[in-house]
Amino acid sequence: MFIQPYQPHELRFAYCYRLYLRCRTYRTRPLSPLAQLDASVLDSLVCPYDIRVLECASDPTDLLVMASLKPFETISGCAGKLKGRTSNWLREALHLEEPTNLLSRGYFACTVGKSNQTVVEQYLEQQGAHHGYKPRLLPPVFVEQYELSPDDEARISAKHAVVVAQFHLVLATWRRKGVFGSHQGRRIAAQWRSLQNDWRIALVKVSFVPDHVHIALRLHPSVAPADVVVQLMNSAQEIIQPDLISAGLERLWQPSGYIGSYGNLASPQIRKYIDNWRRL
Repeated sequence: MFIQPYQPHELRFAYCYRLYLRCRTYRTRPLSPLAQLDASVLDSLVCPYDIRVLECASDPTDLLVMASLKPFETISGCAGKLKGRTSNWLREALHLEEPTNLLSRGYFACTVGKSNQTVVEQYLEQQGAHHGYKPRLLPPVFVEQYELSPDDEARISAKHAVVVAQFHLVLATWRRKGVFGSHQGRRIAAQWRSLQNDWRIALVKVSFVPDHVHIALRLHPSVAPADVVVQLMNSAQEIIQPDLISAGLERLWQPSGYIGSYGNLASPQIRKYIDNWRRL
């Protein structure tokens, strides 16, 4: 029996993917027009790329942005588009005709969301109790947290930027049929861990219950979260294929999922920081 792998174009996502980015001018050289760049102007510049600017603050040397992205967008791609369009806008404002370095190559970026890191990890820890499996003698639950090693940190780090990209993913089984027990969850998590180098991710925590799984992970800024979901889906489906055949299921997952970004600070805290910075 051949089980069809998942393709990116067939998946549908509920998502909340937000990014906070800060960059500076080249060699911190003051550029007075930059202080006039606001959220509405920057949003119009990047709108063709399906990037929505939620907050923006600037002065002659710094640009702070909080933006909403689509699941197949990468952080490095978003940073390049924001900086590229801003550079073009500055070049016109300064009436420059020759190519000139206006913004620094590096930047700082981190994901943000409705919840912070502590809330997300606690939520994953409580899935067994939340769904009523904890009182069982042998609960069909597998929860594991992983400490990031220096190799993990190196794998997900960019060369010319400081980026912390954290995501909470939720995948449900086909027709919400109970497929996972603790044994299956352990096997799948081990398989995912073995492929982290290829995917340029680092698993932070997994929480399997019979009909769905929650995943907390970090990724390299050049990797789109939706692409990671496809890889996770296909890898798990391949390793658990004999169980699917015996259960009479044609696929492991619903062709959908949830992608939520999060960080050490939640979106309201970032908004407050940008607003306070703007008032200085």
